[in-house]
Amino acid sequence: MKYIFSKTLLTLTLFSSLSQAGGDAMYSFLGLQVSSSEYEDISTQTVAIKYGQQSAMWRTAISYNFAQNSDNKMQSLIAQIDHGILTEMFETLPVKPYIGFSIGVMEHKNNMNAVSTDRGYLYGLNGGINYVINDKVDIDLGYRYMKTTNLESIDKVNDAMLSLHYYFQ
Repeated sequence: MKYIFSKTLLTLTLFSSLSQAGGDAMYSFLGLQVSSSEYEDISTQTVAIKYGQQSAMWRTAISYNFAQNSDNKMQSLIAQIDHGILTEMFETLPVKPYIGFSIGVMEHKNNMNAVSTDRGYLYGLNGGINYVINDKVDIDLGYRYMKTTNLESIDKVNDAMLSLHYYFQ
């Protein structure tokens, strides 16, 4: 798991460096996220903590996501990069739409009969709307669809997400 975490963190750092190449001012943020998640036939609520950086056009973030119900426990580490779309159209409005992609790692433990642990990778697309409250806080409503590899029990993940971000630079 350490190796997978290191690769994910390295990828996020690379994308963060690329997004800074445009010369835009970067703002760091911390966030809390709740989501309604579908893992194959498992439907559950997920909570996450996020850290990231954002410029006028780009946002990179890494999040630790956790979900648990009576029979299942899921946790994931997801790196996400988003790009603002229709920026000229929404330039004077507090609403900022975006699209992006995500990569990550996931662990699923099933306690139904005997405890089994399944680990693998995630990749997919995401999009949403960011609402800027002020220069320190925004709210994000998004959707993320991810496919999995190397996981026997889960083939795809659907997340409807609500995030609150606090900017500290």
